[in-house]
Amino acid sequence: METSAKTDRRIRRTQAAITQAFLELLSKKTFERITINDIAKQADVNRGTIYLHYADKYDLLNACIDCHLNAMIHSCVFTHFTEHKANVDEATESLAALFHYFEEHALFFSSMLSCQKTSVFRERMVQIFASVIQKKPITPSNNQTIDKQVLTQFTASAFVGTLEWWILNRMPHSPEYMAKQVWMLLKSD
Repeated sequence: METSAKTDRRIRRTQAAITQAFLELLSKKTFERITINDIAKQADVNRGTIYLHYADKYDLLNACIDCHLNAMIHSCVFTHFTEHKANVDEATESLAALFHYFEEHALFFSSMLSCQKTSVFRERMVQIFASVIQKKPITPSNNQTIDKQVLTQFTASAFVGTLEWWILNRMPHSPEYMAKQVWMLLKSD
């Protein structure tokens, strides 16, 4: 049993080194110019080790994206946004946790959002936030009928655009400040 625990730890360490090397390279080069050799050299592993864990650099990219988006989802309690009368403190706390996650993983998110292939990553983020927003009951305050799909897409895109601006501008405001600002924009009462 101890052997498998060591193996699991070694595998996690190796994957973390590969991922970190990949992200560091992505902050310096375009994705298209990064090779498996570059990643292996940066991670101080051989090419074969990378191929044991990932089919190619596209598989590595997708694994990085999946890992961070799943962790991002778990960093925030989204139920506060789907309740009709959400508690302001709980909602801003959840948003602050989300912004803190982005702050802690700034290398990943700035690399993803500034590289040429951001449309796929950005679209996946919009889909995640749209699925959360879609659950929120909509009660227009001005008696106008707003199509729920249009409103959901608009809100999710605006939120992701705000995150993108915040990250690419080196986070000029604290996560707590951003959480309060975004909550004021999102609340529909």
